Amino acid sequence: METELLTAIATIVSSIATLVGVWAKRKWSERHKNTVEGHVRAGSNVNTALKYTKQMMSSGRAYVLEFHNGGHFFSGRGQQKFSCTHETVEAGISSECIHSQDHRVSNYSEYITELVSVGSFSCLDINEIRDSGFRSLLNSKGVQAIYNVPITTLNGKVIGILGVDYISKIEAFPVDVEGMTTEEFMQNQAKLIAGYLI
Repeated sequence: METELLTAIATIVSSIATLVGVWAKRKWSERHKNTVEGHVRAGSNVNTALKYTKQMMSSGRAYVLEFHNGGHFFSGRGQQKFSCTHETVEAGISSECIHSQDHRVSNYSEYITELVSVGSFSCLDINEIRDSGFRSLLNSKGVQAIYNVPITTLNGKVIGILGVDYISKIEAFPVDVEGMTTEEFMQNQAKLIAGYLI
């Protein structure tokens, strides 16, 4: 009698475990599928926002740079890097996204410090940029003028950079963009894009 009871209990437990396993696998597959679809949808939304930003700012290139971990030094200290994750360009302008990967934050500390502390970084003539590493990077991309703002989370954590590049010389940035100052417009777009990245 005891053997039959134990066999019945084992059968029930085994059946429940099988059902839970099948359910968990199905749930994981759905979540994984939705994650990929979610990333594609978010990427499409970011690209739409970048095209609009590029158009309204009359720039040749608009992009998102995202901060990420970059491994560790032998000392154990972590490397902080940023990479271009989204970009849109005008016809005839080179796409630089593939060449803007794994830049060490420490190599561009003056630029990033100003961007974060001021809330924007803009320059009509890149030869006037003090950060020589950043100036060299922009020269290699053919940039003449630049406007960047930080992308932040709702609690203020900087997670990336929204930027536009001008490949031709310009006299001034747009003064009025959709009824906003240039900085207000760019910061508004950065908030919108942050919602898709998080």
